[in-house]
Amino acid sequence: MTTSSGLLLAPADAATRIAELEQALHAANERAAAAERRLTEASAPSNGTAAAGDNQLLYDLPAPVATHDLQGRLRFCNLAFALLLQRPIANLLGRSLDEVVPAAEQAQVLPAYLAQFNVAGQQLTGQLPILPADKQPRQLLYRAQRLDPPGQASYVLLCALDVTEQVQTEAELRRSKEKAEASAQAKEAFLANLSHEIRTPMNGVLGMARQLTKTPLDQGQQELLRIIQTSGEHLLAVLNEVLDMTKISSARLELEQMSFDLRESMEQALQPLAVQAAEKGLLFHATLLLQQEPLPRVMGDAYRLNQVLINLVSNAIKFTPAGGSISIGGYLLSQTDTHLTTGFRITDTGIGIPENKLDHIFEDFVQAGTDTARRYGGTGLGLGIARALVEQMGGAIQVESQVGSGSTFQFTVTLPRAEGAEITPRPVLTDTGALRNRRVLVVEDNSINREVVRRVLQEWGVHVDEAEDGPAALLLHAQNQYDVVLMDIQMPGMSGAEATAQIRLHSDPARAQVPVLALTANAFRSDLDRYLKAGINDCLTKPFKEEEFYHKLVALLRTPAPLYDLEQVYELADGEKAFVQRMVRSFLVHIPPSLHQMQTAAAAEHWANVAKLVHHIKPNLVQFGVAGVAQPVQLLMEPPRPGDEDQQCRAAAVQQLVRQVERVLDELVEELSAVA
Repeated sequence: MTTSSGLLLAPADAATRIAELEQALHAANERAAAAERRLTEASAPSNGTAAAGDNQLLYDLPAPVATHDLQGRLRFCNLAFALLLQRPIANLLGRSLDEVVPAAEQAQVLPAYLAQFNVAGQQLTGQLPILPADKQPRQLLYRAQRLDPPGQASYVLLCALDVTEQVQTEAELRRSKEKAEASAQAKEAFLANLSHEIRTPMNGVLGMARQLTKTPLDQGQQELLRIIQTSGEHLLAVLNEVLDMTKISSARLELEQMSFDLRESMEQALQPLAVQAAEKGLLFHATLLLQQEPLPRVMGDAYRLNQVLINLVSNAIKFTPAGGSISIGGYLLSQTDTHLTTGFRITDTGIGIPENKLDHIFEDFVQAGTDTARRYGGTGLGLGIARALVEQMGGAIQVESQVGSGSTFQFTVTLPRAEGAEITPRPVLTDTGALRNRRVLVVEDNSINREVVRRVLQEWGVHVDEAEDGPAALLLHAQNQYDVVLMDIQMPGMSGAEATAQIRLHSDPARAQVPVLALTANAFRSDLDRYLKAGINDCLTKPFKEEEFYHKLVALLRTPAPLYDLEQVYELADGEKAFVQRMVRSFLVHIPPSLHQMQTAAAAEHWANVAKLVHHIKPNLVQFGVAGVAQPVQLLMEPPRPGDEDQQCRAAAVQQLVRQVERVLDELVEELSAVA
């Protein structure tokens, strides 16, 4: 919105100003309505003087006021209304509103406006476009009411404000918002493609390097292989920094909430850094949380917290010359019954940071000097990521430094106590033979990545079939029974999500429910969640670690959980078998019609109806503990996304949900007999 001084108001100020104008409009309209009522009451000849006075009151109001009949013909207007239209009052009276409404709006806007007054007594508010004599369209914010004075023709009292500038400002704000959203989407798409284009070949490089480590090598070859692995891991770390900053800037970085031992976790993170420091000839000293009483476990994202510590200590190692020292301290600052607050300090005797850089050192792409990247490497993103992570954990980070003397970084975090939960152990690769003689379909368009996956799987005794695209995968899936399908996501033509949707539609329930593990180069959490909702069972990001790959495959091949669990029903029954029987019978009677309606709505692509039906049966599915339906239920209850892929995923989700519930219905018939 533009003020009289020509300054553009912020969106919040513009909204406040519009609200103030609406209040002013309401007050002016109330005064006009009161004057009009007095004018109507004074319409008798004996009260002619009073009527003239009220006419004068309406005439002098600063807000545009007019009256018109139910067909839109003007009966009266004041000076402000005439000035707005840039026409004499005499030329306006008796004319129809369609003569002052833009021609493009006459066919729709004016009939809709007049139709509002078919019913008497309502006060109506809206916007009406008008066209003054200068042919520059204006927007009126009006409040109008139909009046029915006794013995007189009905008419409409209209009071308005010119809100053209506000409307234009709102339109500009919407365009700016849409432009910003489009820019953010383009940026995200670019980074997703960048991630894919780098991670895919990097998976081949690091995967083949791992295979080489399993072959006889002399000392020189081992050193060359170590350089290949180190360089690949460094390139991957740079990519991860860029992706992390993108997630942070778009508020899409989600922190895990898992139980962990704070001291143990950070000590493990520092172990490889202590080796690096020793190799460089640095004195390395770490004292982490050495208070007498053991600390309770905490809830939080151990990986991201360690990322902050590793970033700061890595910088200290990088910028401290040989012979220097690095000291890391961790301290318990305070604790309550529910939370722990800890502080960490990293001090080095490195090159230091110029004073004029200290206020900006945590900004993106900022480094201590212009030649820092050339001499020491790095993207300039690490400290920005560290600050964002610490602040997202509710803490703060600060720095003190002098050039030539070194730097001290300090940060604090407050974490909730864990309630008896145990940390998930880190996967360790131990071939238990669980994959031996299993048959796996690998769907991957990159031949090098297929080779990497095939070599790894064959070491575990897996029989491997390969497909280079979605159609080839569907053909092999139709011909063979597989224990697991490994699915690349970004493939030319049919994507991995689309291929999975087609697999879920297979007529054989066993083949339709084959576990699918996505091997994806896309590291965005929202996309991984979308793949899971599309019917994919789990995701593994390239380049992958063999131990994580192994454990995910084994988890997918475990004995499936029961189709349903009546624990909640039995708790409600409190030992009354008749109640359990009634609940089961009700489920058997009422769920099948809903499933049929759902399939009919899905066939017609009426996804809003599908969502209503899913919402209707969801409490029953939860109460009966129906397994394997959480992902399709969540997908079908969300608003549809544009594109054929979403339609196919939704169709597959309906099919998966219906088949799973039908299997439950079949077993519940036997359950009913058992209860009886």
